[in-house]
Amino acid sequence: MNRSRPRVLTAAALALTLSVTSCSTKAATSSDGAAAPGVSDSTIKLGMLVDLSGAFATSGKTSNTAGQFAVDEINAAGGVCGRKIELVVRDHGYDVQKAVTAYDEVAPQVLGFLNVYGSAITSALRDKISANDMLVGLTAFAPTLLGDPHLIVVGSTYDIQAINSIDWMSREGMLKKGDTLGHIYLQGEIGETSLRGSTYATEQLGLKLVGQQIKPTDADLSSQVNAMKAAGVKAILMDSTAKQAAALASATQAAGLDVPIMGGVASFSTSLLSTAAAPALLERYHRVSGVGLISDDAPAVQKLAGKWKAKFGAEQPESGGAIVLAYETTHLWAKIISGTCDDLTRKGLLAARAKVTSFSMDGLGPALDLSDPGQPTSRASQIHRPDKDAYAGMKLLEDFKVSDLAKQYQVKAG
Repeated sequence: MNRSRPRVLTAAALALTLSVTSCSTKAATSSDGAAAPGVSDSTIKLGMLVDLSGAFATSGKTSNTAGQFAVDEINAAGGVCGRKIELVVRDHGYDVQKAVTAYDEVAPQVLGFLNVYGSAITSALRDKISANDMLVGLTAFAPTLLGDPHLIVVGSTYDIQAINSIDWMSREGMLKKGDTLGHIYLQGEIGETSLRGSTYATEQLGLKLVGQQIKPTDADLSSQVNAMKAAGVKAILMDSTAKQAAALASATQAAGLDVPIMGGVASFSTSLLSTAAAPALLERYHRVSGVGLISDDAPAVQKLAGKWKAKFGAEQPESGGAIVLAYETTHLWAKIISGTCDDLTRKGLLAARAKVTSFSMDGLGPALDLSDPGQPTSRASQIHRPDKDAYAGMKLLEDFKVSDLAKQYQVKAG
């Protein structure tokens, strides 16, 4: 596959560059002389609120492991601003009340949050985050989280991902003008914002849209599939957990609904290819993602994959996308922190975030622009397809691309 990629630093070189950017031990205090939370002469503590036991635990566990993996790499190269990064991790189980309790416990201990996992969780914490002047990296892609300088949405949002995926299906001949697209979407911000994107794209392309809402806990999707079949859909777009993607693929096979399925970014795990749903997934399933593939042939990605295998063995990771996102996000944080070594405070961190106008790691993701919180950091998406021979079970069909529809689309932030 021909690619045209910007010249960027490898992960190791980037970490080394960041570590020597500044070794200042100055400004571990705020302007009024108070100690900056999470900062000492030797360490910078960052928080992690992730799902280790709930509906998205598969990718949440991988995200947690990959974040620590990247931190270890950065620390081995000298750290940032002459300090080592330490993570303070708590499991919220994708439960809002647990997340609020965990945030209240961790917030006084950290300079910022490297990762808060989930749109619903982040929405519940927004007032606290703002009141604390906290910079927060997210594993969440809802456009409603844009417009806030405290939050970092890495890559394209759910609505833009939906637009790019429908555009791709149209270009590939899976959909044509007048056809009906089915959209099975999750209750809450993930599904509602993705539906906004699918509504826009289908209107622009002259398609019809039939929607069916589900909950993250729904296991049997046969009624939704029967509704799609009755509506004569030619393809299905789905926002779901990985287990639900398998349930959908199996239900369409049982119903004789032989149409392409396009899953959202969190709708796949490698072990699905060892289940009864594997034949249907291999035949019809695709995934849209604003995050790169761990099986990509870009040198930086191959280096990451090699290091991951060396540390964790040859067993396939459950969520390659979670590895890539967490790894990239952690190095992005190192970049932000390195821009404020003389002011290691929460306000200093927020100011440094706005100065990052183009951050990329070859193959891990598109170039990210953090300067305008009201706009997505990127509008590009990849299209993936299951492949048993690919590492983490996914191969690349289309590299990062911004469709004309996504360029024209007006994102509704906040």
